[in-house]
Amino acid sequence: MQLSVARGMETLVALVVTARGTRGSRTVGRLLAAAVSASGMAAAPATAHAQRERVIARAEALGGTSIARPDGSVVGDRYTQQSAQLQLAHRVVREQGRSILLVGGMWRGVQAALPQPGTAANRDALTTLHVAVADLMLLRTAGERHTLVGVLRPGLYGETVRAEGAVFVDRIVSSRTTIGAGMSYASSFGKLLPIPVVHVLSRVSRRVLVDALLPARGDLWWMPRRGLDLGVNASLSGAQYGLATAQQVAGANQLWLANATVGPQARWSPGGGKWQITADAGMTVLRRLEYARNGRQVADLAPGNVPYARVGLQRLF
Repeated sequence: MQLSVARGMETLVALVVTARGTRGSRTVGRLLAAAVSASGMAAAPATAHAQRERVIARAEALGGTSIARPDGSVVGDRYTQQSAQLQLAHRVVREQGRSILLVGGMWRGVQAALPQPGTAANRDALTTLHVAVADLMLLRTAGERHTLVGVLRPGLYGETVRAEGAVFVDRIVSSRTTIGAGMSYASSFGKLLPIPVVHVLSRVSRRVLVDALLPARGDLWWMPRRGLDLGVNASLSGAQYGLATAQQVAGANQLWLANATVGPQARWSPGGGKWQITADAGMTVLRRLEYARNGRQVADLAPGNVPYARVGLQRLF
């Protein structure tokens, strides 16, 4: 799962900094700024009013490479992978901003040239995999400097129903920096694992922002003008998929799929409004594509690193 608190809620928050505001708006800003990613900052960070994406639509394409052939299967000449993602969210604020509940849903479809059982007649067939989950995040302030964050994503991962999630605590250490730590139980590495997480959100200067939720995501942003963000991103996106009977190869009932990528990225808001066009491209640096049965690997397809490109459209609250 591209857990955001990993990359699935990637780029969740745009901070629009104001010089003053109500106590409630200050609390809301601290909650969301501490919990997730940020962009679009301007002026000095005296008070932060946060905006999270209400709608995200994104498409991704990876280049072709060769893969290993498991016994009893056929493979095409090149392994390719494409995906599409749609995410919707609604924000509920309670107790004058001390608690925020983000309620939504996320669908991601992956189409890949995976090995096929049978003869060479279907060697070029494509396999489609889906993730469809409820997307729930609860943020609550604990004193002036701490924020408790809980994330839950129950739903369908391929042919398997399960829940993934995370819990962590953020601390505002200065007017420019928030640092946090916690644990997630997710399949960002392709296999469902307990994973420690470290969150860093720091405005280095007026136009430079560092935003990382390690090991899933790290962003360095430069904001040359209002409505335009340029940067570099390193991210890890993956899921553990349950396989239907017709998709099973080498006795496997699971597919572990993950890609670590590095490259430049950009966000542009035409007219400085709430709609943003996003784009990034680069190279994969680490990939996982393995068949497994009940949590044990049965075949490693060993795909090579390839170029990738993503484009998207999102609307802030």
